Order: sequence, then C-alpha cells, then structure tokens
Amino acid sequence: MTIEVPKSIDLNVKNSESVQRLAHSSENGGVCSILMIPTIKPIFDKLHLAYNLKRANESDFQLLVAIEGIHENRLTDISILKDKGASAIYINSDEDMNLLKRVFEYAEFLNIPIFVNCNNKALSSGVMHDSEIAYSLGVSGIPSYSESAEVAKIYELSRHFKAKVIFQGITTQESIEILKNKPENIYVDVCIDNLYFCDENLKDFNSLYKTFPPLRSSKDKDALLEACEKEIVDFISSNHIAANYKDVPLEEAEFGISKLDIFSQLAYSLPLPADTVTRLVSHNPAKLFNIEIKQTVKLQKGEFEVDTSAFASKGKNCPYKKISWQMV
Repeated sequence: MTIEVPKSIDLNVKNSESVQRLAHSSENGGVCSILMIPTIKPIFDKLHLAYNLKRANESDFQLLVAIEGIHENRLTDISILKDKGASAIYINSDEDMNLLKRVFEYAEFLNIPIFVNCNNKALSSGVMHDSEIAYSLGVSGIPSYSESAEVAKIYELSRHFKAKVIFQGITTQESIEILKNKPENIYVDVCIDNLYFCDENLKDFNSLYKTFPPLRSSKDKDALLEACEKEIVDFISSNHIAANYKDVPLEEAEFGISKLDIFSQLAYSLPLPADTVTRLVSHNPAKLFNIEIKQTVKLQKGEFEVDTSAFASKGKNCPYKKISWQMV
C-alpha cells in the first residue's frame, strides 16, 4: 500500500558534497528543494554563492543557499549577497554579540531569514551527549546547556527584532521549554535523527550514530516528538552530512549521518500523524520561502529496507537499515 504526499523541502543540508550529488540524493529522497548550510565549506562572498547556484541551474535543481552572516569575525556583504541570490543567513550563536546584533538588523531590513546554530563551542569539544552512557564508555560529553544557554541568549536577542529567526537543530528538552511560547518571528527546526535515536544507540561504540548536534537522552527525544505534535517545532530537517570516516574508534570518527536519499520515507515513518509530518517537511518550509510545491511522491507503507549502495550521496554512513511504518 502506498500514500501520495507533497515532496519535502529540507532546510538543513550541509555542503559536504557536490550540488549534483545533492540534487540526485534529493530526487531519491522525495525532496524538491534543499537549503545548503555552509558548515563544511565557507559561502561568504559572491564567488562561492554564484558557484553553487550555477551548479544547481545546470542540474535543474531548486537550491536555496544560506550564506555566512559572519566570516572570520567580520560581517559579510549580506545585502549584496541577497541581491545575488542568497536565500538565508547562517550564523553560530557564540559569535561576538555586537556582530550578531548587526546581522539581525540587516536581516530585518532585508527580510531574509536567519538560521542559527545554537552551540557554545567552548563547551562542545566532546564526542556525544554528556550522560552516564558517555561516562561508561570513557568518552567526553557535550552537555545540554551548551545548547540551551545559547538558545536563551539568541531568544532574548530575537525578541527585539522582527527578523525571521530559525533555531536550527534543537535537541534538548530545556531548549524546547525556552521556546515553547515563542513569538511569530521565531521558528524551531529539529533534525530527524533526534526523533529516531538517542544516546543509548552509541553504547556499543557505534560510530554510525555519532553526529552533531549529538543524539541526546530518550527523554529529550520524547520531548521533541511531543513538541512536533504541539506545533512548537516548525520544521523537521535531515542534517544530512556525507561523512564516511566512521570505521575507526568513536573519538576519531567523523560527525555526521547520511540520509537525504531516504528523507521523505523516514519522515513519514515517524510516530506522528501524516498531516503533522506534511506540515513540518513541506507546508511550513514552503511558506517560509514562498515556494509552491507542485510535485508529489508515493511512499510505501510497511517495512522499508534501506540500501545505502543505492544512495546517490557519497556518504554511506547510515545507521537506518530497516524502517517500520510507525505513523499514527
């Protein structure tokens, strides 16, 4: 049995591989458009932006590109880059506060959304979520407050501007508590991995589950799923990263999970109502970027076997092997 749903829009795909590969992976995954996030390679000037948009045009692919708002402790030419085709701004929350404030001012004036990675790098040098499991494995942990403290700071800043602010890749119950009564200009994004897995999946040193932001506790996972149903969460994204250096000790393995090739199937296999999933992966992202979704995708109900050899992505680092249809 199959269902037919609108194609997805993925608002968190790291630029870890070519636009051509991302276009093919998106087609496999029932995704009509992605937002490229510049965490692997910088996108901060006209040359970098034009290169990616040109490759997308050659692949006949609708690519949204987020440009860095701050590069090497300086503001980028946000106004010029928007005119050249940038769709969003990407910033890290622990940059200089005066520079952050100026990015917010530009975003409000230009009406361009800001995607914020809420993470304090000084507190995030660990391998996985800071918990008893990390302690038992003898590896360093990444505490929840490395995110939630930054969420509180950016939330306070956001309330003083009309810019659209997307808290990207939220993972903790504490962060959801801060954001639960957010105003209309604030949005919450959650990575799909944090709705499927938790830190317990790493207890056998399985590096396939090593990703960033990290998989948190089962309590955090449940809180995120509940927030999806309560419309606190606005977007579910893939956080797709093509990292293959995994067959090494956990401390040395790359962060990242590849799953753009199966994104829509994964989304509709979550224990969430179908209309909730459609809202979070299609309708809300389309509304944010004023995109008309004209295409649909047919998805198979039942058990879904994941064949990483069929991925267009060069990343085969995928812990999703067999997905059972859980949608309620």
